[in-house]
Amino acid sequence: MFDNLRQDIQRLRAIKSKPYPFMVLESLLLENGFQAVVLFRMAHWFKSRRIPLLGPLLGRLSILLCGVEIAPGAKIGPGLLISHGMGIVVGQWATIGSGCTMMHQVTLGAPATAKLDQMPTVGDDVFLAAGCRLIGDIQVGDGSFIGANAVVAQDVPAGAKVVVPKPEIRPPR
Repeated sequence: MFDNLRQDIQRLRAIKSKPYPFMVLESLLLENGFQAVVLFRMAHWFKSRRIPLLGPLLGRLSILLCGVEIAPGAKIGPGLLISHGMGIVVGQWATIGSGCTMMHQVTLGAPATAKLDQMPTVGDDVFLAAGCRLIGDIQVGDGSFIGANAVVAQDVPAGAKVVVPKPEIRPPR
């Protein structure tokens, strides 16, 4: 837990302009994305050690305080950056690699209630833009970019860019 959290702080430190101790304190107090990552790390630690109640309790606390729902059983690598974290949902069996970035309203989930264990696997250094949905037992390759409001239900190769086509804008009659 502490190694992953240390790498989360190092990634945060790389993008912040304020001095080190103040940046961490400010992020812990004021940034819901960083708070959600810290609460997830603690919840996952309790869940992985089969300590009852504390993992799910911290998961619920994350929803109340941060608006971010990351199931304690999810596997998330170090260096996760959540920017504007409201509305993020990461399912129980989802896997996220290291150095990933998630914007608001991202969902990693199962296709149907009958298949709850079929969750996405996201590689390293993937950018998940606002409102994207990754559904089902899919693989998203390292270094991929998933654009805003994209719904992904198929595997994505490494380094790929998935975007929603621009809508056709017609002038008024």
